[in-house]
Amino acid sequence: MSGVLATVIVAARNEERHIAECLRSLGAQSWRPLEVIVVDDGSTDRTAEIVRSFPDVRLISQPHRGKALAVNGAAESARGEVLLFADGDLVLAPDWVARLVEPIVAGACVGTAHATERVANPHNRWAACFQLSAGLPIEQRLQLDARALAEGSVVFRAIRAADFRRVGGFDDIGYLDDQTLFPKLGVRARWVPEAACAHYNPETLREVFGSGVWGAQSVLYLHGRKALLHYQPFSTLARAAGAAIRRRHAPLFVYRTVYETGVCWGLLTSRRPRGSG
Repeated sequence: MSGVLATVIVAARNEERHIAECLRSLGAQSWRPLEVIVVDDGSTDRTAEIVRSFPDVRLISQPHRGKALAVNGAAESARGEVLLFADGDLVLAPDWVARLVEPIVAGACVGTAHATERVANPHNRWAACFQLSAGLPIEQRLQLDARALAEGSVVFRAIRAADFRRVGGFDDIGYLDDQTLFPKLGVRARWVPEAACAHYNPETLREVFGSGVWGAQSVLYLHGRKALLHYQPFSTLARAAGAAIRRRHAPLFVYRTVYETGVCWGLLTSRRPRGSG
């Protein structure tokens, strides 16, 4: 079903370690024609420089504004009939675009999401802790049973550009922004088990802390700054110790402590997402 132009939008911030691998996987996609746009959301590393080395990729550079606004801005100038959303730390199977776009072009659904997402770095200590903390197998970031597959996804990885623009794109509410299309559209995305990718988990304690700061956005949106009571140091240490004991994995104590400290810092310093209570 090629012939319909699809646009992949990659919002990236400080992704110098993985963005080249992501873009190479996009360059190997079977679907044509394909437009690739990378929005460098205020990176302080070599992300933009690396993207410029890919002549077929369009780079948009902007001050740090957050993922939702980065994607929405790129969507305004995207030429594709179907939009796809990827992260800079994803490595995509060669038929990832085709698998997600085909049901939409066929009129079978409003949008789609990949249902096979592996861990790209399962042997990294902190990447493994990410999985254990989430209660997931070490090598699999998504674990969906038949009921979950039938229900569909609240996260859209692909959607017609007209539908995305009609509802105003993603809401700028921080960590949960990629779940904001579902309530506005009134329909979930179709899971596509054949669409596969690999995702890099946080690999350093600095990245773990940063993921906590980013995760604080969802906490702010749902609970406001009163959530600081939950993330006071003694409570964090108690939860981290409990997690390490339950999982019988000592590094999990360090992981959870650093992550929740990041959440606490984010609660103290981040702006409150629009629409939060």
